[in-house]
Amino acid sequence: MFLITGDLRSSYAIKGVVNATVKKTLQPDEIDQVADYDNLYEKVKEILGKRAEALGADGVIDVSFVPEIARVAVGPKYMILHGYGTAVALLKNSK
Repeated sequence: MFLITGDLRSSYAIKGVVNATVKKTLQPDEIDQVADYDNLYEKVKEILGKRAEALGADGVIDVSFVPEIARVAVGPKYMILHGYGTAVALLKNSK
């Protein structure tokens, strides 16, 4: 399974669009972690790969990520990461 942020130079069949969203709750004493998205990226990539695999895809192309901080009036802040891309199956060349 591969995930890339660009397109492929190989022939492929589109299997569908996959997406994933994960969040982390930030308590007041964790405010310094507001830019620490590394763990969220890994979780999103794992989910994208599993969803692409379920579609019979070999990988995901044109992967994009949208990080966001959601603030709740009286509650904690949430770090949210949304990822999406196109699941593809590589076409085998017949020779």
